[in-house]
Amino acid sequence: MPQLCAAWGCTNRSTIENRSRGITFHRFPKNKELRRQWEVALRREGFSASESSVLCNEHFKPEDFDRTGQIVRIRDGAKPSIFSFPPHLQRVCFIVTGL
Repeated sequence: MPQLCAAWGCTNRSTIENRSRGITFHRFPKNKELRRQWEVALRREGFSASESSVLCNEHFKPEDFDRTGQIVRIRDGAKPSIFSFPPHLQRVCFIVTGL
């Protein structure tokens, strides 16, 4: 069964074509705390990663990867941070100034 990226709006699937374009897929961490941080980063209400849930490399910074071996791996502690959220999922930041 082809893997589909779990990120909101991402249509990347694990196919030979995508693999040839350098797209890699990475399972959610087994560490419960880090796994929860990945789930929260997705901003998908009610989402809980399964054993087969994956994210593609397009949701990580280049420095989040270890490319020294034959297999591209996510560095320990790295969290996904690159997403294209629709307006209703964007975070609003307020700046509070002293009056």
